[in-house]
Amino acid sequence: MAHISCIPAIVVGAAVFAGSALAQTAPPATPLDAVTSSATRTPRIAGDTPVAVSVVEREEIEQRQGQSIDDLLKDMTGVDVGGVPRNSAKQVSVRGLGDERVVLRLDGVRNNFSSGHRGRMFVDSDLLKQVDVVRGPSSVLYGSGALGGAVNLRTIDAEDILKPGASIGGRAKIGYQTNNASRLASLTGAVRADDAQLVGNVSRRSNGNFEDAKSTEIPWSGDEIWSGLLKGKLERNGHTLGVSTVQFRNDHTLPTEANAGGTANLVIADRDTLQRSYVVNWGYASANSALVDTKLAVYRNEVDIAEKRVPGAAARFDETGLATNGFDAQNTARFALGTFDAQALTFGFDGYRDTQRSTRNGAPRTEYPGATQSILGAYVQNEIELFKRVTFTPGLRFDSFRQEADNNATKKDESRFSPKASIALQATPWLAPYLSYAEAFRVPSLSERFVSGTHFPGNVFVPNPNLKPETAANKEAGANLKFSGVFAESDRLRARAAYFVNDISDYIQESVNATTTTTSNVPSARIQGGEAELRYDSGSYFSALGATVLRGSNVSTSQPLADTPADKFTLTAGRRWLDSGWLLGARTVLARPQTRVPTGTPTTGGYAVHDVFATYAPEYGSLENFRFDVGVDNVFDKVYRRSNWNSSPSPLFYEVGRNVKMSMSYRF
Repeated sequence: MAHISCIPAIVVGAAVFAGSALAQTAPPATPLDAVTSSATRTPRIAGDTPVAVSVVEREEIEQRQGQSIDDLLKDMTGVDVGGVPRNSAKQVSVRGLGDERVVLRLDGVRNNFSSGHRGRMFVDSDLLKQVDVVRGPSSVLYGSGALGGAVNLRTIDAEDILKPGASIGGRAKIGYQTNNASRLASLTGAVRADDAQLVGNVSRRSNGNFEDAKSTEIPWSGDEIWSGLLKGKLERNGHTLGVSTVQFRNDHTLPTEANAGGTANLVIADRDTLQRSYVVNWGYASANSALVDTKLAVYRNEVDIAEKRVPGAAARFDETGLATNGFDAQNTARFALGTFDAQALTFGFDGYRDTQRSTRNGAPRTEYPGATQSILGAYVQNEIELFKRVTFTPGLRFDSFRQEADNNATKKDESRFSPKASIALQATPWLAPYLSYAEAFRVPSLSERFVSGTHFPGNVFVPNPNLKPETAANKEAGANLKFSGVFAESDRLRARAAYFVNDISDYIQESVNATTTTTSNVPSARIQGGEAELRYDSGSYFSALGATVLRGSNVSTSQPLADTPADKFTLTAGRRWLDSGWLLGARTVLARPQTRVPTGTPTTGGYAVHDVFATYAPEYGSLENFRFDVGVDNVFDKVYRRSNWNSSPSPLFYEVGRNVKMSMSYRF
């Protein structure tokens, strides 16, 4: 597969050559013009920012019919989702950094939960309107944890459900997938009156066990999921007031090490996972002054997991919970000053308090110690336009944090400055190279600092309250390219290429020894690599190419870092028949063998996995209110494992085999 790596470069080169004869008229908007505020906290077209950001919009979310977030992100450049094929135990990795090194937010609500092998992604993809993934250190805007980047999830609004011009309506949806006999039933209602709107949803998924491509059942991979959404918004005289709650409940029986591939000495538990998020937000954009564009959000997020070991194991009932209370306030002032053509000065404050608790048979459990942390931050960023062609974006953040554990005299009070700066040049109408530097940090988790007790029989956790925060310094060079009128008058082509070096100091590493499990700081680690993306859309035709090459190393020992994803290449292409409502497409993910692993870690073979999908959504006729989606994942039943859950000895199963999925929805 060595020749695959040159594909994005060839296509980008062809696009640049074609650019000399491009039409100058602006074509109609296409899905390539996705708008996101995640990269800069100001609305920008994703492909125009000097920050690597990818967007999955509502239409694509529906086409993918995802059972978990993995189905939405598996082919995204620079992004991997780890964990055994169990929907409830997924972890997102961005540029080789996962777990708590990626900030997760749902409608602006931080999800800071992380406990052992219990996963972090607790949301039904059918509720999502858009998924934004910011790649690279992002602490200036998102604070602690954004060493790898940030994942921002947005839920649906009333306008995503209502017919054009309708004031009341809804959507009923059913779905089925063959591999694990997955059944989906979802009902959504929405109302809109003048300047107010309300949307509500309740849905249920019932999933059996997956099978791999060898027809081997993947044990303990079935679950029952209930989810719901209630969201309201009022807009008046420049003010916007919103309230929402998202509820998610997953009932499943699975190993306590749910996202690991081991099969020996498994402890099986009946686990009930419940996440509830609540947010009130207010915004005001002045019609008379560009200096006032203010947003404020106050939120609470609760994750509670109850586990009861199944009969035959030692009687044990564990409860694990984390509650996060937080706020986020910002204002963007737009103005011109002297020779600076335009500026967008964004500044704000945010903070949150995490409180974690756990019990075992009603008594405190030290494996997930009772503890709290409070973090307060202030940040400023200015997007400065110079000479109509240069955009200079400096930023700075200051954070202060405190951590303390119950029945532990040790308290940690620390603070951290995080700077960033980028400069982008609009060299030609189609080429914008950029350079950027960004720092980020991650406070050690409460468990990493204070954990104690039994890890497994004969092995105990040793707490390390003196852990230092991880810090990252990322240097990046890249270019954005955009063309119109390449093959047709109304088409668009966008491309991005970037090379980065992310140096991480005091990288936190867990070591499992013969009788103890310890956590310590690795003095220096480095992740470097390159990304290339190319997307084309004419309305009737669409395609995308992507490539990710990462190299992670422990600089102190010259050993590769564990869990660095394999080189990945992706291709998507399809055709829309706009008049009839048909869409057909195909998707391919190729990965090279992963042999750059620490000594004693198993290697993983390369693979190529192919999907096909189709949508029928007519805009007129007797079926105009219906939508039909069908797809086949892993069409050729490929036998493979991803490196992020391979283990020694090898698991008894592989990734999910062929899966035919279909859904039908009706708007009323």
